[in-house]
Amino acid sequence: MPRRIRYNVATSLDGFIAPPNESTDWIVEDAGVDFVKLYEEFDTFIMGRKTYETMLAMGEQNLLRGRPKHRIIVISRQLDPADHPDVTVMRDGYIEHLKELKGTDGRDVWVMGGGWLATACLEAGLLDTIEAAVMPVVLRDGFKLFTRGEDSRAFKLAFRGLEQLPQSGIIMTRYDVVYEGANRHA
Repeated sequence: MPRRIRYNVATSLDGFIAPPNESTDWIVEDAGVDFVKLYEEFDTFIMGRKTYETMLAMGEQNLLRGRPKHRIIVISRQLDPADHPDVTVMRDGYIEHLKELKGTDGRDVWVMGGGWLATACLEAGLLDTIEAAVMPVVLRDGFKLFTRGEDSRAFKLAFRGLEQLPQSGIIMTRYDVVYEGANRHA
């Protein structure tokens, strides 16, 4: 089965993945979410600097700890790779790198955070699935699920399923991206 690139992200009902202060305290916790099992679906994780810093701040709770350096890719123009020897820091070329990864054997690739990163993957025709955990929260401002990209194309999605977590009210949604003609570059 081909490797897929999946944008798996928590979002507010109004489409924000973080408030202006970048806190995560708005994310509703639910004991029914098995994060260990979820992380096992992936062998490569790509994220922006802010998501990486959030993961680092989790300390012992960070489920990425101990993974091979080449399996955690942080896109940043600010981080010095020498200061972060446990991860791969890339400034440029990450779209080409993801294209190469898609052609190799392995588990799926998780686009973890950064609406700009998800947008770049979408516009490059690389994003296969959008899995949004919709929190019962309205943030009203902050960082969007997707950002304004280089073009204004609309992308159609094919519904794959949803699950409501009754304890918390979180709605777990799954959509495949439907690329039409020139939209698919991968």
